[in-house]
Amino acid sequence: MPEGTRSQVEAHLRECKVCAESFQLVGLAGKVMEEEKSMQSNPFLVTRIMANLGELEQNRENYQYTPFYIGAIRPFLISVSIAAAVSVGIMAGRIYDPKPQSHKLPIEMTYMNDAALESVDLFSSI
Repeated sequence: MPEGTRSQVEAHLRECKVCAESFQLVGLAGKVMEEEKSMQSNPFLVTRIMANLGELEQNRENYQYTPFYIGAIRPFLISVSIAAAVSVGIMAGRIYDPKPQSHKLPIEMTYMNDAALESVDLFSSI
């Protein structure tokens, strides 16, 4: 800028806070752009991005849609299968288990007469 214009702009920036803030923001933006220009880019970045995109595309092609009800029914079917297996196991175990015969008394019990037994109280008085 010519010296006369420059001094007028500087005087205005000292008086006007809005313009001073805008001027500072423009200066900061210029510094950011200069920094970005000096940054070195990774030469393999594009290759890696393209490889990842290809992998995502391949995964999308291989994806098989499973309906919601399949995912909801599966735990129920597993529970029912386990309950059925336990029930079959119990029933199979009872086939070989001899039935308890509580209605038959051993022969020795028929000869026992409880009324003829002596009371424990008789022995405590001695």
